[in-house]
Amino acid sequence: MATKIKNISISGIRGIKSTVTLPLNEKSILLYGDNGTGKSSISDAIEWFYTDKVTHLSGGEIDLKEALRNSYLNETETSSVIINYNQSNLNTTKKLQYKKNKLTVALSNSSEEDFSKYHDKSKSENLLLRYQQLRGFVDQTKGEKLTYLSDIIGFSEVTKTKDVLKKAFGSTKTEMKTQNFEGQINAQKQTLITKIGAAISQEENLYDKINEIINPLKTGITVKSIADIDAVLNHIKKPANIKQVIELQFLEKTSQVLATLKGEINFIDSEYQKYFSEFNKIAENVQAIMQTFLTELLKSGEKILIKKYHKENSCPLCLQPKNTEELTSDIQRRLKEIEESSKKKAAFDAAKQTVANIATERLKRLDVILEDPLLNEPENENIKKIIGSLKVKVYEYQKAAAEKVTSGNKLPANSDLILLENDFLIQDDIVQRIEKIQTAIKKDNSTELYASISAAKDAFLKIKQFEKEKNKLEYQKKSLELIYNEFVKWQKEGLESFINTFSESINEFYQYMNPGEQFYEIRIVTIGEDDELNGITVEYKYNDEWVSPPQKYFSESHLNCFGISFFLASVIAFNKKNKFIILDDVISSFDTTHRKRFADLLFEKFAEYQIILLTHESEWFSYIRQIAKKKNWLLGEIKWTEAKGTHLDEHPNELKELIEVNLANGIIDLLGNPIRKYLESTLKDICISLDVKVCFKYNDINEKRMPDELLNALKSEINKHAGQDLKNKLPIIDRVANSSLLGNLLSHDNPFNPRLGDLKAFWADIKELENIFLCQESGCKRPKISLRNYDNVTKKIRCGCDKTKYDWKE
Repeated sequence: MATKIKNISISGIRGIKSTVTLPLNEKSILLYGDNGTGKSSISDAIEWFYTDKVTHLSGGEIDLKEALRNSYLNETETSSVIINYNQSNLNTTKKLQYKKNKLTVALSNSSEEDFSKYHDKSKSENLLLRYQQLRGFVDQTKGEKLTYLSDIIGFSEVTKTKDVLKKAFGSTKTEMKTQNFEGQINAQKQTLITKIGAAISQEENLYDKINEIINPLKTGITVKSIADIDAVLNHIKKPANIKQVIELQFLEKTSQVLATLKGEINFIDSEYQKYFSEFNKIAENVQAIMQTFLTELLKSGEKILIKKYHKENSCPLCLQPKNTEELTSDIQRRLKEIEESSKKKAAFDAAKQTVANIATERLKRLDVILEDPLLNEPENENIKKIIGSLKVKVYEYQKAAAEKVTSGNKLPANSDLILLENDFLIQDDIVQRIEKIQTAIKKDNSTELYASISAAKDAFLKIKQFEKEKNKLEYQKKSLELIYNEFVKWQKEGLESFINTFSESINEFYQYMNPGEQFYEIRIVTIGEDDELNGITVEYKYNDEWVSPPQKYFSESHLNCFGISFFLASVIAFNKKNKFIILDDVISSFDTTHRKRFADLLFEKFAEYQIILLTHESEWFSYIRQIAKKKNWLLGEIKWTEAKGTHLDEHPNELKELIEVNLANGIIDLLGNPIRKYLESTLKDICISLDVKVCFKYNDINEKRMPDELLNALKSEINKHAGQDLKNKLPIIDRVANSSLLGNLLSHDNPFNPRLGDLKAFWADIKELENIFLCQESGCKRPKISLRNYDNVTKKIRCGCDKTKYDWKE
């Protein structure tokens, strides 16, 4: 069920001193109030109720809670907003009151399942539009427009997911580059060639080769698995030469690590040069990078200037004299520069991370050698020094990758860090020692076989490990690439579909208010290349050419029409829970044509919505109220007095209660005006119900008919159409007509001094007149005697229940 409001009661908020109640009963309402009467207190209260803020009261110098409370209240009084809905489980009171000398906020409805969920969803809906907000979207930057729509439709979360996928995809590619699997696999294949004479890639081939090698030994073992290879090794191993075998394995492992690292010299240097270049690009203009930290501040300044929150020709931050147009242009220029700097920083961050990962991986490999106990043997002292020296040089890469670009320090040149051929001279000594051990163990065939088979097994297993890790990363890379590409495609299609539908609504509403003008096909378009969406702009056709942005040719009235069109399109697109909106003085800068078309738009396109419409434009109010009455809208007028603050002008029921209480208490000094107003209101209702004709008068004068004019017109209509049953009531109408002069005397400055009895008699006549045209049955749901209930068969006017009726000829 769509949510609508049944009743709003506001107490002690802004200009409302006591209580303003809007008994809406799910109906729309049109409220008129002059500037300064505090009509925006109603929209302020509703905005605070839903969002815990009031947009035009935001700012460091304003204490929202203090600003919300009516300044005439004392600390014992409570400010509150009470809203009752067509779903009673949502009914809530929001209070603002002092507790322990501190203003606190409390909600009466704490239901997580009902109100809390409703309240959270409502925060993302477009419920309120003020005049100051009309140009909010069109004046935003392209990036801000994207952020605004993204946040509302949930696209920002989609973008975050895309960014996560992109980052994961990039990380996988970087990891594959960092590991240099090809180099490590080739080093192990070289070991296989050396030990068993073939670069084996399949387990079956490895087993066949080893079976071939061990065949002369007559071990009785047929190798069919890695476990069988271990069994062969156990069979041929001899304690006498195990030390040589272990030393040989250590030397061969060390030689492989050094050979792999030596083969990566150019790769490491190339990646470092990329990082070095990106670092220097940023370092040359580090101030531009520092400016990225000011992005939010500059965007806030731009918003303040564009929306005219700061109207002086000075900087809103430092208050130094400055032309605001020049300042706005300067801020926009700086934001564009920052956007470019952000792109450079992204490239720098990627290069920096690659070098850091490369250094970390190479340090791990060297640590494997440094942690081997054999390295501490006297004969390995030189190897230990060289490995330690290489670790220091690789660590310099890691250290360079950790350098902050804002530090002011320069990176070492690649020539200072690059690994050299001389750093690996120890390899010659290691090779000689390997050859010496291999020569020694050749005298013992079993030992040679043990060393060769053991090394071949280890090399093969390492190859399989590297291949497994490589395949895993390649699978991740391909999967992430496929997911990412499909996600981007889906993202674009989804966003474009939404934007196209959204644009159609905006254009429809704009064209409705601006028929036959030269601006047409207004639409929202995305900005960006490939998979990157950088912003959103608004374009339209003018003289058969696409133009952007609207500010280029739109007048203020046209820009405001776009603002209203955007808001109303947003209501349809985004408001899934609530079926009501509040429009606060949104037509202030509209010309007459646009005002009329806007009113027609609301009645035609938003008839299903409950609308709270506030205005201070008297002419527009006069026009729209005639339509609003026919559409069953409620009408009200907002007043302000020092005694009552902001309040609704008294309705007849309130006046009736006031009159009867004062008459009962004998208080007659101020009764003249309320009695006259009540009589006027009663006569207007009767005349509308019976379609009583009066002479034509312009605008506001038409609404200020005097009681005697209405009474005479009513009598004339009765004499013309009514049967004898209603004509018999004419003496009652005559009594009121004769007494109406009394009401006029009471409401003006004159020496007439009425008595209580005169006033009671006058009031009794008015009530008797009222009762003629009101059914007295308590169960009658439509008690007014009206032509709407006319019986064409019996020719009678009647009430809704058919109990009270009079003859009436058409």
